[in-house]
Amino acid sequence: MSAVVVDLPPPRPSPTLSLQSLADFAAYSRRRRREAARRRALKLLKVLLLVLLIGLAKLLVHHLGLEPIQVNPLFTSLVASTVFLLGFLLNGVLSDFKESERLPGELATGLEVLSLEIRAIPAHNPAAVVDRPLMAVAAFADALLAWLLERLSTRELLLQFHQCHAATVEAAVLLQGNATLQARLMAEMGGLLKLINRIDTIRQTSFVPLVYWLAYASTALLCTGLVFMATTTILEAIFFVFVIAFLLIFLIRLIADIDNPFGFADPNSAEDVALDVLVEAMGRLVAIRDAAQAGVRA
Repeated sequence: MSAVVVDLPPPRPSPTLSLQSLADFAAYSRRRRREAARRRALKLLKVLLLVLLIGLAKLLVHHLGLEPIQVNPLFTSLVASTVFLLGFLLNGVLSDFKESERLPGELATGLEVLSLEIRAIPAHNPAAVVDRPLMAVAAFADALLAWLLERLSTRELLLQFHQCHAATVEAAVLLQGNATLQARLMAEMGGLLKLINRIDTIRQTSFVPLVYWLAYASTALLCTGLVFMATTTILEAIFFVFVIAFLLIFLIRLIADIDNPFGFADPNSAEDVALDVLVEAMGRLVAIRDAAQAGVRA
């Protein structure tokens, strides 16, 4: 039986990083932080406007005497159940967010260790030339950063990963049968692929959509109940309506934002993980790549 060879299309070239482009990314990161502060203020303003409308609705309902709902233990149970549901939802998305905070550091560690392991091969085999594998690792790091910023598709990133894996295999062959060191190189590549798949899963998966629907419905029903709740003192009623509605609506908007910790391309996302540690590691990879390119030209 003849072997079937599948020709994969070459990946689209990723943006080639240089020390200057890394400096540009640092400027981009500063702009991103300023934009995040502006978006947080905008989210707060939108929530305040919505709560103000709810307060005005309460004033109108009280003025017209349309307050058929009496405060009783069932109403307080509705408040408690809504708060519990939002707490459950917040805990679920926070666990993913806290895990996502570690992923850029683990990616940076894997890339730099892989580069260092390849650069150390001539110490085991003085005749080995590892310039091209080092350049392949740097090119893969370029594609990885572009993918995190959603400038490159997952398919294109994986094609770039396959090229880096092939170059790493070539570097492993230069170890001349040292199985332990060869296994370490392959383990680093496997670890990087695992992290990529985990980030892709986090970006594509929303936390149980039915729970979101239930949280939105509970919040809407509770705010409606607050508007039509019978009160004797309108100032006291406005205070409780404002505080409870503000906390619930702002919390559910926050949960929706942090559900995707890698929303760098989302113009409405204000809470994303930091990529500074990855960019700093890539600066060192760029220096190694430039030295390798100089060696190839020489």
